[in-house]
Amino acid sequence: MNRACSLLLIPVILFSIVAAHGQVLAADKLSLKDCIETALKSQSVIRAAQENVRAGQGRETEAASPYFPQLTGSTGYSESHSLGGAFGESVTKTYTTTLSVNQTLYDFGRTGNSSDAAKWGTRSTEQDAERVIQDVVLNVKQSYYALLAAGKLVEVARKTVEQTESHLKQAEAFFRAGSKPRYDVTRSEVEVNTAKLGLINAKNSVRIRTIALNKAMGIEPGRPTEIVEALPEVPVLPGLETAERDALRDRPDMRKAEADIEAARARIRAEQANYLPTLSANAAYNWANGTQDVGQMPGTGIQLKGDIQNSWNAGIILTIPLFQGGLTKGRVGEARANLLALEAQRDAMKQSILLEVNQAFADIESAAARVDVMEKSLQKARENLDIAQGRYKAGVGPYIEVTDAQLSSVNAETDHIKALYDHHLAIAQLLKAMGRKGNE
Repeated sequence: MNRACSLLLIPVILFSIVAAHGQVLAADKLSLKDCIETALKSQSVIRAAQENVRAGQGRETEAASPYFPQLTGSTGYSESHSLGGAFGESVTKTYTTTLSVNQTLYDFGRTGNSSDAAKWGTRSTEQDAERVIQDVVLNVKQSYYALLAAGKLVEVARKTVEQTESHLKQAEAFFRAGSKPRYDVTRSEVEVNTAKLGLINAKNSVRIRTIALNKAMGIEPGRPTEIVEALPEVPVLPGLETAERDALRDRPDMRKAEADIEAARARIRAEQANYLPTLSANAAYNWANGTQDVGQMPGTGIQLKGDIQNSWNAGIILTIPLFQGGLTKGRVGEARANLLALEAQRDAMKQSILLEVNQAFADIESAAARVDVMEKSLQKARENLDIAQGRYKAGVGPYIEVTDAQLSSVNAETDHIKALYDHHLAIAQLLKAMGRKGNE
């Protein structure tokens, strides 16, 4: 009895294992959100952009360093010989350790404006990093949609193969019965081979699109990747005027341009400060250990020696630039020219962004209209194929009607798929144009 129960349980266990395996495979399929998250973690261009931000933060620290005391220490040994003195040769041997401090008291905004320029520079690198992230997200979406479309075209190609093989069997049956000519059979064989070639090309396209998606995600190109075979929901989109306003406000490259302009203005002020004095204070303390042999006192034979004593000094220094050969003037002129160039680039970028937004809107409208038209065309093409197949089966229609209807059906399927995915791609491009990642 127990043995019989065990035998009965084996199929149940095997079914559970297979079902669980199928669930694991399904869980391994990546959604668009999964692909984007993988890219944000793995893409090397994002890491490079983040390191550029850290470099900008380092420049901020450099620019602000004059606000703090500059403390230096030194130690060393020195020996000097002086000939021809009143007491003959003089020899000094010294071990000295020095601790000095220098503090800028006021530089008329040179340090402050340099620090501001560095801060705006860091903000510029942050916005550039955000732009890189948005480019990566758009690239992932493009690759994801392309792979989805390629997968759907494989389904169309596989269905076409099945239809042509069915037509071939039917043509062969009619030929054997003597109701149809040999031409229908050979034509069907050609159609089958053409459909199989289309299926091979469609599968190869899936492989290529998978490699492209892996590259977009920043992972190994040869890694097997399966995606969820469903398009994300269409988000609610704003009107054109709202999209234009949001794009000019939120686009990271636009914010980067504004940050670059503010940094350039701060650099002008920093260079202009070089016309003005700098007030600083300094102090030093010297720990000395050594002797000074100044020679013999004439007529006595007494050797004159002395010990080196510790010493300190302190002072305030006012540095006034009197003439620099036009150095400051040239730097100020260069900084102003850089500012004007950046402002011109920003204005050109505004026009480019507005054009990109309008183009994305036009693409969305065009793709949406194509989807509606192709849905109707696909329905009619399928109806025509059913009619042509029915007529041929009934022996009242020529085979050419079947092949023409089938070609129209395949073309309608392909165009419908392309329009559908072009619509989602246009939405992704609009979100990118508006400065949004759109992480579905």
